Amino acid sequence: MIKADLRDTFGEFLVKLGKKNYNVVVLDSDLSYSTRTNKFAKKFPSRFFNMGIAEQNTLGTALGFAISGKIPIVSGFSIFTTGRAWEFIRFACHDNLNVKIITTHSGFVGGDGSTHNALEDLSLMSSLPNLIILIPTDNIELIKMLEFTFDTKNPFYIRLPRGYFPKIHDEDYEFLIGQPDILKDGDDICLIGTGYGTLLALESTPDIEKELKISIKIINLSSVKPINNKTLIKEIKKTSGVVTIEEHNIYCGFGSILARIISENYPMPMKFIGINESFGQSGNREKLLNFYGLNKNKITEQIRNLLLSRKR
Repeated sequence: MIKADLRDTFGEFLVKLGKKNYNVVVLDSDLSYSTRTNKFAKKFPSRFFNMGIAEQNTLGTALGFAISGKIPIVSGFSIFTTGRAWEFIRFACHDNLNVKIITTHSGFVGGDGSTHNALEDLSLMSSLPNLIILIPTDNIELIKMLEFTFDTKNPFYIRLPRGYFPKIHDEDYEFLIGQPDILKDGDDICLIGTGYGTLLALESTPDIEKELKISIKIINLSSVKPINNKTLIKEIKKTSGVVTIEEHNIYCGFGSILARIISENYPMPMKFIGINESFGQSGNREKLLNFYGLNKNKITEQIRNLLLSRKR
């Protein structure tokens, strides 16, 4: 299976974008090698700004660039960019400024330390009006997202992981803002993932279907905000229960957003897979995902619970 580092895809896209649009500027908080914005810095040093370990200054400067007609791209680690500079991001959303916040190291980051895990950022960012929030599942989807992002005047938050993700989309994939991406049809249970959650659903489903003798539908919902409620409800109506999967805390996270939409429009049994009230630990990413229940066994367990509730 072909895998790609989404950070590299991001860095290469910035270089191509910089050649086409001279209004693009990139701001980084002393993490340009890790975020891959160093690729842009080498090509366009006069339009790259290393703001140091000072995320509030980075966002404040980006606001000034946006007001002046530039297109600022702010990058850094997900937890520090959203956590330290949230008030400045709120200003960008308040005035609907054309600021693009594209961070890396979302979810579990491996051995950098538990303080670096980004498991709360969706909760913080989803509360902000005007902000578009996107989470790619592979590098093909990321490219399509970035093209949409820079064709749209709006504040954006794009959340990238660390490491290599497999390709699941073809080159002709079309990204449609807010629309569910149906990766597999099924009649019994619907798995809705975002980011790594979608990959886990795809990897786990064949074995689960064989074991439980059921048909599973898989939806990739890479647009966390906005979501086309009407289309989403139309797709899940064909099944009898939903399991959401996210590399994020389930309290006020992706699953919580979907629970509100579904309960208001078409109530049905739901289960949630993610990190449950924890900051996470430092260690091997794969081991952490398994330890915190982002695995096939947990999906099987939650599907069993839904099937049991259906029989009652």
